[in-house]
Amino acid sequence: MTINQLQYYVEIVCQKSFTRAAESLFVSQSALSKSVRTLEQEFETELIDHSSKDFLLTPEGELFYEYARKILDFFNMQTRELHQRLHDMGGSLNIGIPPTSGTVYFYSLIREYRERYPNVDLNILEVPSKILLKEMDMNRLDMGAVLEPFSNSQYISKPVYQAEIVLTVSKTHPLAARKCVSFSTLRNEKFLMMSSDFIYHDIIISLCKEAGFTPNIAFKSSQWDLIFEMANDSQGIAFFPTPLLAKRNCANIRQIHLKNPEAHWVLSIAYRKDKFITEPMQRFLALCNET
Repeated sequence: MTINQLQYYVEIVCQKSFTRAAESLFVSQSALSKSVRTLEQEFETELIDHSSKDFLLTPEGELFYEYARKILDFFNMQTRELHQRLHDMGGSLNIGIPPTSGTVYFYSLIREYRERYPNVDLNILEVPSKILLKEMDMNRLDMGAVLEPFSNSQYISKPVYQAEIVLTVSKTHPLAARKCVSFSTLRNEKFLMMSSDFIYHDIIISLCKEAGFTPNIAFKSSQWDLIFEMANDSQGIAFFPTPLLAKRNCANIRQIHLKNPEAHWVLSIAYRKDKFITEPMQRFLALCNET
């Protein structure tokens, strides 16, 4: 059994396809098939149900996948630690940042980090929160920005930034003259929401449920600008962190405070508990604490 064989197997399972795994790994399908057969012969068991029309692991295959992930995680962590100690003054740092977080908070940190530590290879992946978490689960990222409340027993998260979430409506909306509203007041409104790829979507849903109702979602988008313009055009109501509104022309939009419950936008930096904390990671965490 080799590390390559384990990497091939894990990718096949993640992609649920030999074809997609081959494309992802830039190897031939025959090489992947041969690798799996070799593992099955070595462990004298069938890992993938070859009689099934759809991709399906055997119970033994599920167990093997679990252990393969643990071995690869340990191998990657130890390799990173060795590399870091061999090249203590340099190294690399891979961070995942949702688009909004970068616009509001992280852009200045990234600039400062690059100025202080020019020898560190800093790589930024800008993706929605839930995709970011999957990348961290696969150890493709060292750390990432997440929204609170964030509860995952495999991770450590540290809050770094907080702002208020406000209701935004057009100036012609019946609520436009209000300075503050309870969430329950909004039960019959049309909600303009971020797509479900974003944790922010789940936060608004959770606040509505806390107020005793399920929101009437009229539209979802991954684009804040589109949601803002639709709210401005009286097509529904929207919810924005105040720093995002500060970057827009709000002459025709009304910002209304929320209560019962209040709404807060809290950014945290998260990383896996089992991850070796490299020097570049420590420096980035320290920089977050400075701001």
